[in-house]
Amino acid sequence: MKIALGTVQFGLPYGLSNQFSHTDKLEAERILKYAYDKGIRMLDTAPSYGNAEDVIGSFIRNHHSDKYWDVITKTPHFKDNTINGKQIKKLFESFELSQERLGQETTYGLLVHDCNNLFLPGGEDLLKTMSKLKDEGFIKKIGVSIYDGSQIDTILDNYSIDLIQLPVNILDQRLLDGGQLKRLKKYGVEIHARSVFLQGLLLMQQKNIPVWFENIKDILNIFHVEARKRDMSVLQLALGFVQSIDEVDKIIVGVNTKEHLHEIINATSIRVNIDEFSNLSINNSIFLNPSNWKV
Repeated sequence: MKIALGTVQFGLPYGLSNQFSHTDKLEAERILKYAYDKGIRMLDTAPSYGNAEDVIGSFIRNHHSDKYWDVITKTPHFKDNTINGKQIKKLFESFELSQERLGQETTYGLLVHDCNNLFLPGGEDLLKTMSKLKDEGFIKKIGVSIYDGSQIDTILDNYSIDLIQLPVNILDQRLLDGGQLKRLKKYGVEIHARSVFLQGLLLMQQKNIPVWFENIKDILNIFHVEARKRDMSVLQLALGFVQSIDEVDKIIVGVNTKEHLHEIINATSIRVNIDEFSNLSINNSIFLNPSNWKV
C-alpha cells in the first residue's frame, strides 16, 4: 500500500478545511489501530507537531508494536544564518528526544525539515551529522523535505540523500512537468508525496472555498466536473491522480477521524491516466504553497 499516515493533526490543528482542533489522543489511537489493521506501516511525524510524537510513542508501547512501524521524523527548524556546533548539538538533542518519545531504537527516516537550512554556510554539516547517525544504526534513511523543483535540483547537485518528501497533487504538477520526479528516481531516492489534497482545499465544497482562491476557482470547478464525469468523489480523483504517478513510493495523508481514513483506504485501488489532467495544472506558488496563503 502506498499510503503513509501523517500525524501533524495528532498535535496541532491543521488544514484549510479542518473543522476540529487537534485530534484527541483517544481518536488518534483509534486511527493508529485502524491504520495498522489495514496494513499501513509508515508514520510521518516531527518534533514541531505538538505532542504527536508522544501520542505515537504511547500507542506503540501499549500495543507492543515497535518492530512493525516505520517512523519518519524531522530535524528542528533552524532560524540562524549559519550552521555551526550549536545547531549540530541541537540536532543531536532533538533526535535523541524524538527516539525517546517514539520508543524506537532505530528510526526509519530523518529529514531536514527546512531544506533551506542545507543552503546556509555550514549547512552540509547537517547531512554529515545525519549520515553519522545512519552509519551508527540509529537511522535507516536520511533526506529532506522540499517545496519546489529548484530545491530538488540544488540538493541532487550537491548531496546524496535516500529519501525526500515533496508536494504533488492534481493541481500541483510542477515536479512532473519539470522532470524532477524522474531525476530523483534516477538517483534512487525514495519519494514521499504530501499535500495530495492541498491541505483539504480539493475536498471543500465549492461554496466554502475562501476568496483567496478566487483566481483559480475556474480550475477548481473543472476538477469537480472531472470527478463527476468519472462518477468519483473529489477525494477519489485527487488520491487516484497521485497514486497513478509511478515515481511516488508513498503518499502521506493526515486525518482527524478514523472514518476519514476509512474513506481514503477505500479509494486506494483507484488509478487514472494522469495525462488526462494536464488542463488542471497551475504553476503559481501563491496558491500551491500554503505558507503563502492569507486565509
